[in-house]
Amino acid sequence: MKFRKNKNYNLRKIHRYLGVFIGIQFLFWTLGGLYFSWNNMDDVHGETLLKQNKKYFKNINFDVFQKGVDSLKKAKEIDSIHSVQLIEAFEEPLIQFNFFKETVLKTKLISPITGSIHPPFSKSECLKLVKQRLKDSTQRILKTEFIEKNTVGKHHEYRGKPLPAFAFTLNHPSETIVYVATELGQITSVRNNNWRRFDFLWMLHTMDYSTRDHITNWVLRVFSVLGIATILSGFYLFYLTSPTIRKIKNKNKK
Repeated sequence: MKFRKNKNYNLRKIHRYLGVFIGIQFLFWTLGGLYFSWNNMDDVHGETLLKQNKKYFKNINFDVFQKGVDSLKKAKEIDSIHSVQLIEAFEEPLIQFNFFKETVLKTKLISPITGSIHPPFSKSECLKLVKQRLKDSTQRILKTEFIEKNTVGKHHEYRGKPLPAFAFTLNHPSETIVYVATELGQITSVRNNNWRRFDFLWMLHTMDYSTRDHITNWVLRVFSVLGIATILSGFYLFYLTSPTIRKIKNKNKK
């Protein structure tokens, strides 16, 4: 790109090249923004296929629960408690106990009735849970897959979710997959084609091509600054070349 002594010419050249370079990303941002704002987020999250989850929190004995926590501490299976919450599985209450063990966040389910630790949910239990939550009880399951940490990469649609888990692919036009974490006994994620398009456009929007979720990356920062520079150069170019501005300046000189 050659420059001349003419300031207007140089500025137009810079603005033009910046416009082409940044314009592609501006297009991605605009397309993504349109898709995000005109979409049904319940459908993106897969909630339109599921029934509202009912909770049955009756006759909970927290003294018994404390015994279960104490037994974990005595066995030196936990270092510190992260969080505790009540959940429901198969119309029975369970206490979800999240804790750290050697800086790794783990989960155990404890029965508030007996204080015993609930074992990981089996394939048949997870399948039963999915069928209970589906609005259409006749919906068929095409495929079942067991996924673990080594099978889920940073671009996987189930990234950042509790593992291990079962993935149930539904016989549905949206190619919906329902994920159930075996140690939680809960549907932890629902993915469909609408979400996959959303995720791809979100990656282009945030410019995080590695994990797709990190919005404070340097690529986004640099392009944002260049975008501001493109806009400001356009304003300044308008100021330099506008006949109206030129007339005002000439009047002020007289």
